[in-house]
Amino acid sequence: MKRKFTDRSSNHRHILACTAIALVAGLTACGGGNSSTTTSTPSPTPSASTVVQLNMGDAPADWMLAFSMNINSMTLTRNNGSVTAVSSTTPMEMMHLMGTMQPLAMISAPQGNYTGATISIGSANITYMDPATKLPVQKTIPGPITGIMNFNSPITVGSTPMAIGFDLDLANSVTRDASGNMTLNPVFHVTSGMQGVGNPLDPANGGIQQMMGAVSSVSGTSFTMASMQAAQALTFHTSSTTTFDNITGMSMMANGMLVIVDASLQPDGSLMATRVQSMMNSGGFMGGGVITTISGQPATQFTIVMQNGAGAGMMSSYFSQEATVNLSGSTVYQIKNVGVNLSNLPFAPIFDANHIYAGQSVMPISAGGMMMGGGTGMMGGTSTLGSITASGVALQPQGFSGSTSASITSGSTASFTLTLSPDSAFTTLTGATAITVYQLPDTTISSTSPIASGATVRAFGLLFRDNGQWKMAALRIGTN
Repeated sequence: MKRKFTDRSSNHRHILACTAIALVAGLTACGGGNSSTTTSTPSPTPSASTVVQLNMGDAPADWMLAFSMNINSMTLTRNNGSVTAVSSTTPMEMMHLMGTMQPLAMISAPQGNYTGATISIGSANITYMDPATKLPVQKTIPGPITGIMNFNSPITVGSTPMAIGFDLDLANSVTRDASGNMTLNPVFHVTSGMQGVGNPLDPANGGIQQMMGAVSSVSGTSFTMASMQAAQALTFHTSSTTTFDNITGMSMMANGMLVIVDASLQPDGSLMATRVQSMMNSGGFMGGGVITTISGQPATQFTIVMQNGAGAGMMSSYFSQEATVNLSGSTVYQIKNVGVNLSNLPFAPIFDANHIYAGQSVMPISAGGMMMGGGTGMMGGTSTLGSITASGVALQPQGFSGSTSASITSGSTASFTLTLSPDSAFTTLTGATAITVYQLPDTTISSTSPIASGATVRAFGLLFRDNGQWKMAALRIGTN
């Protein structure tokens, strides 16, 4: 019950007025009588800030071929407010990040404790293999969709640059009913790591591996690269230790050049390029994705579900769509340098017109853009964008999830059988139920302890077919 207070006489009002006059007089006396001197509250000292790399990756859902979404915004929650990390729409395709991560944004974050994050997603497209027809099908999930994360324990941003990783758990985020309708309730696993800890190229510590983009500016020993799947252009520095492929150095770097970059986060928050691979000059086009069909022997054409791309005419709406790639006798085939020594393999890793297969992840390269309307129509429910005439095709890393037949220890050289999930898109596409994975001296093991035999792991690397068997040279192996 609320109590109501009212004045019952003019005496009450008189007492209140006198009290107010006395208070004003007292305050004037404390301020020095008629002096004009006033006391002001000092402005708070601004919090120091530190560079934080925000990475996106994919905890696997093997039944998908592609999952693309538009991130409309992202904010980080700290102990006394929030920090805007992404404010403009950024497209992301997640399946090409299975087993790895790449930067979504680099921000200057106020130091302190962070307890959560919120991501707003505009819409999402999913391409998967229909088990009955063995053809790719695409579904759209309309937005907006909001993902709210409360960190299991606060993440402290101190004075050392660091990385915070957001692994989208697609297997637990996407559900489909008996009619094939899809819903998305995003579930993220969040990790963090410091610059200078462990392998400097490990994305968990701020490393960048195989990031695709176009050079937007060049200045001295540094260049800026724009990637379709990042919220901002990133500046990379180079030094005498930077390795350049297909060009001799920074003197040949030019605006519009399509490149692949490996880099490491530095103590001052900058990015140092460890390897720069020039793929095509200005005006060119490169894509990336999984082959779904092959024509000819040797190959004369294939279709690809697009997962990445850069260059002339490339648009984010291409992600999760199929495109046709035309080949010729002059098409150059290459195995993209991913930092592992393939000479350590017990088989000959071959990739050419006679050794290119459905299920492999490749990067077609063209001196021109995509020819719209040159595709083959509808393929099981996905629209074909058009055609690319490839001057080159590069084999690129891809990820798989499955159970390991042997224990895995960091620093060793070994091999194991990775048994795939029965609903894996790769299994539906190829009929294969297992891949032999080779752990090499350069392979990164993202686990603090040995991985037990029978554990579910993610393997990310280059996939070959040798004597009828699928074999992978692993770049990275980790637990789910």
